[in-house]
Amino acid sequence: MSVDTVEDAQSGAWSLVLGQPAAVHAIRRAVARDELAHAWLVVGPPEVGQQELVRALAATLNCPDPVAADLACGACATCRRMGDGRHTALLELEPKGAGYLVDDVRGEWIPAAMHSLTEGRRKVLRVRGADRMNEAAQNAFLKVLEEPPASVLWVLEVEDEGALLDTVVSRCRRLDLVPWGLDPLRRRAAALDTPSAQHEALARAALGSPGRLAALADPDVAAARQRHLDVVDRLATAGPGIVVPLTKELHGWAKGRSAVVKEANAEELTRLEQEFGVDDRGRGWPPKMRNQIRRKHERTERQAVRAALDLVLDDLASYLRDLITVASGGGSADLVNLDAEEELRRDAQRLPVPDAVRALAAVTHCRDALDRNGNPELQLERLLLQLALPIYAASA
Repeated sequence: MSVDTVEDAQSGAWSLVLGQPAAVHAIRRAVARDELAHAWLVVGPPEVGQQELVRALAATLNCPDPVAADLACGACATCRRMGDGRHTALLELEPKGAGYLVDDVRGEWIPAAMHSLTEGRRKVLRVRGADRMNEAAQNAFLKVLEEPPASVLWVLEVEDEGALLDTVVSRCRRLDLVPWGLDPLRRRAAALDTPSAQHEALARAALGSPGRLAALADPDVAAARQRHLDVVDRLATAGPGIVVPLTKELHGWAKGRSAVVKEANAEELTRLEQEFGVDDRGRGWPPKMRNQIRRKHERTERQAVRAALDLVLDDLASYLRDLITVASGGGSADLVNLDAEEELRRDAQRLPVPDAVRALAAVTHCRDALDRNGNPELQLERLLLQLALPIYAASA
């Protein structure tokens, strides 16, 4: 039984990879035919199934009792640990800062690839945000990519393959992941126990991302989204003078979203201190571990703030696109923010289309600046000022 002979392109661990039937079919076919490349370039927007895909692949390659060459049993300890990301044959790498440096490749990636497997048959190394490698890191990585150990498979996840050297791209087999369609998003909205009357609006507002949909099911995020969609109205009503307090409000909300992560980090630190018998003066940590834990906690807290800032920018960008759509004669079926149609038609009179287009570009510039570790509050202030001035000029 294989994906070539059975109409079960979403079976076992693969059933968790939602919204990506073409990608699942392609990679299962490669496994079934023993044509699996040693490196895969997974191209697509974040959080549309990358984690589930890689873990299902790792389970398939390491399951001790597979149903078929391309189908793990899904029930054994190996499959369960792969599904949780806890198996030693699966290593998931992510940037410790703004991107990957040559030291990351030489000090972590290459040793991980070269170390012998202690369990399992095939080591899978997943690199999240691989397009955030600088050029030196990519050149260092090429050495192991060109001559990989036979038991190692690399999965490089990128949004923009253009950020990678041609020599890296050419040594990988490409696999495209796409934003989810409305139907699977509607089903996911129902599975999240959201009110049925909101399923359509939530599916559209998710922008093709199941991760964003899950975030919007959080009452705090849902309430914040409404405030983000009101930004144009608040700027039109209060004028440019509201830019600074509005910036502090948006940034303060984003920072507040890291509170849960901080609490979890504090609990982890307490548990580890107890396990290692750390005394009141901080003595007892294994060499370098305290600094490693501190850096990890700082990274996860920064990521929580950045994820919240991305929600703000996504909300604002989607609203601006809808303003352009409404001003260009689009109807309800064309809107992302279906639940804000009345407000959109009002604000389309306040912000001329050329200015809305420039504001949309300013959102992209703000996001790029954050990627380069720009000061979040300063970048938000610049963005809001670029939006406020044309609104004020139009009203005058």
